[in-house]
Amino acid sequence: MELRMAWQCERWHALPEPGGLFDQPAGMLQRMAAMLNVYNAFKVFKASSGNLMALANSQPQVLALVRDIERMENEHDG
Repeated sequence: MELRMAWQCERWHALPEPGGLFDQPAGMLQRMAAMLNVYNAFKVFKASSGNLMALANSQPQVLALVRDIERMENEHDG
């Protein structure tokens, strides 16, 4: 839900709820930003076509985020 809302906010240049920045529900903007970060990281990861060395050299934070998510998935499944 937060990712979809973040896309809509980007597209329409508006906040999700009426009012100003401080009128938004607690934590919503942070969750939206986190979801966008994950989505964008996986987009970059996918575009790297498996060239992990180049990705690690050019954008190590993206590779670190993808690895963290993979680790969390494994812990959740295992």
